[in-house]
Amino acid sequence: MRYHGTVIRPPSEARSYILQVTYGCSHNRCTFCGTYLNKPFRVRPLEEVLEDIELARQMLPHTRRAFLADGDALVLSTRRLIPILDALDSAFPHLERVGVYANARNLLRKSAADLELLRRKKLGIVYLGLESGSDEVLRRVHKGATAAEMVEGVCKARAAGIRASVIGILGLGGPALSS
Repeated sequence: MRYHGTVIRPPSEARSYILQVTYGCSHNRCTFCGTYLNKPFRVRPLEEVLEDIELARQMLPHTRRAFLADGDALVLSTRRLIPILDALDSAFPHLERVGVYANARNLLRKSAADLELLRRKKLGIVYLGLESGSDEVLRRVHKGATAAEMVEGVCKARAAGIRASVIGILGLGGPALSS
């Protein structure tokens, strides 16, 4: 299993098999996040990803959860995600769910049918950084989406049967915008 740079995951994915399917973040403009500043975004070759899954199958045969990293693996097309999800399901007979970071734009770009298909392939949870419910704060930190777009993306995922864990940052707007 090859890892490139620092790999982060939600605390609830601590026991998950972490699989980098992309490096970096497709947006990478949020002013509050330095996680991927020195890691240019790129998609890993499918062959490499499948090799990592095979190695993990040998080393972690009892895997129940997997997490697709880095910052927004849902940027991948559904066509690209399906063989990865199929390989995970095949490699790990006890696999219960796959998780992924998502952003509003990439959730909204997926059709309802695509999200339902991903759910059937065990994509069970998306983690979305709402950060703030204030559009002014979101604009100032270059989040790339409005609060309404993020709510719409979460609702779309939930309608497809995919759970959503929404992340907020208390005080992100500073004293003037943190009421």
